[in-house]
Amino acid sequence: MILAMAYQLTFSKTFELEKEIGQMEIQKTALLQRTQMANSLKQRERHADSMLNKFRIKNRSVQNHLLDFLNEEADKGGFAISEFVKPHRLNEQGVSFNSYPFKLEGSYQAIEQVLYQMEQLYTFGKIAHVSFERKTNFRKRKQELECYIIVESLDVQE
Repeated sequence: MILAMAYQLTFSKTFELEKEIGQMEIQKTALLQRTQMANSLKQRERHADSMLNKFRIKNRSVQNHLLDFLNEEADKGGFAISEFVKPHRLNEQGVSFNSYPFKLEGSYQAIEQVLYQMEQLYTFGKIAHVSFERKTNFRKRKQELECYIIVESLDVQE
């Protein structure tokens, strides 16, 4: 009888508290894992943002970004955009590529500088084709340089 009363008053509460402590420990480890995961995700996001800033990528299409870049450089002088054609899409073995053909007119140095910046400083894709052609403008009675460029980029669809 004394043993039953002791169990009712002390031992049962002790066992309940031990169960509660065990559940709290499980919750504590789950919470620690969540905070570690949140910190890891924040670090990944910072890294992704730094890569976007490094490669000067904005949250837009490659075509818009390329056209903005060319317009900014053309405003600085030395060349003009004479043609910017609709992109061509190629699906090959489940991978899709976009080709952006355009023509620039101007001095060789200015066009060469733009090509260098496109390759080294920006990530529009691969410069797949470049051809220079010297044409005579009979109205102005001068020679002009045209450059036909094709930029290919991998189309990533989520």
